[in-house]
Amino acid sequence: MKLPRVGSVFVLFTFMLSTLFLPVGSRVLAAEPSDGEDYRGIGYCADCHLEQMEDWLGSPHIQAYNNPEFQEGWEELGSPEDCLRCHTTGFDEEDGTFKYEGITCEACHGPGDTMNRDVSIELCASCHSGPFPTYEEWKESGPSHLNATCTQCHDEHTARLSAETSTGTCASCHSSHIELMEETEHGVNDVECADCHMYRTPVDFENGIPANTGHEFSMNVDELDCQTCHDRPLDKHDILGENAFACLSCHGEIHGLGLKLVNGTVYEPDDPVALCAQCHNERYTAWAQGTHGTPEDPDASCTECHDPHDPVISGFSTLPPVPTRTPAGGPSIFLSTAFVVIVELLGFAIIILRWRKNV
Repeated sequence: MKLPRVGSVFVLFTFMLSTLFLPVGSRVLAAEPSDGEDYRGIGYCADCHLEQMEDWLGSPHIQAYNNPEFQEGWEELGSPEDCLRCHTTGFDEEDGTFKYEGITCEACHGPGDTMNRDVSIELCASCHSGPFPTYEEWKESGPSHLNATCTQCHDEHTARLSAETSTGTCASCHSSHIELMEETEHGVNDVECADCHMYRTPVDFENGIPANTGHEFSMNVDELDCQTCHDRPLDKHDILGENAFACLSCHGEIHGLGLKLVNGTVYEPDDPVALCAQCHNERYTAWAQGTHGTPEDPDASCTECHDPHDPVISGFSTLPPVPTRTPAGGPSIFLSTAFVVIVELLGFAIIILRWRKNV
């Protein structure tokens, strides 16, 4: 909510007063240009643009230089001057000096009375690229986002999302997806679009690996792990892949959590037979013929007997193990061998007697 004008003046006065205790290089409200330059500070802009200044005071841009995380990382890198190009206003590449800490009005609108009204993507890209490749990722995001500009999702002065949540921001263009998600487990538990569609990792300056800012807006199935929220470990079905890849093999309609066949047909989660049949064709054929299933309910679907995440027979108690079969007791090996030898000798004797009789 915007402050009334009296409140705005008070905010401006308080902010100006606080800068008196900062080092000279830190003050951002100088009303007059220094060293013949045209930069005048936000006090000059605030005379007419109090509302915009209020927004800026709550933005991350004002803390671009003083942010402790930036200061710590900058010092670890040896305080390279190149970083100041995007973390200060009026940076001079020749001598490494700057006019004001943080990103002030004049960093985007130009010094003094320039009043550049450029709100193009390229203006934002002058800083949001390189080790933090928001611009490069956006260019890879596909046609559904290439028609959107930075200020369509982000307020140009607060630098924050245009809605309170990422889902609210996405709804301005992707309302059909939001409607599907609202009735699912994701929607009921306030899962945000960004939780799945904006995969982010920190920058690794030491090894030259840029950050992931999430602005490709695509789910990285190699990294996204549904188990982070869903405590449903896969058994048997883990053969389908790792992390989200296994889950999406069945739950391909991610917004409505519907079951999606390879031909694109979507089924409700309570109608899994066609999906299971894609891989378990022999069992499906037997089920359709009535030879696989329960006699009490031959039309029972797969998940009435099997847990889809751990597909053992879950609807029945385990059968008792078959007892081990042991041979009955008998004569010793010695007696058995002797008996065989005697039988063979008797047979040989009979053959001899018959031969002599014939002779």
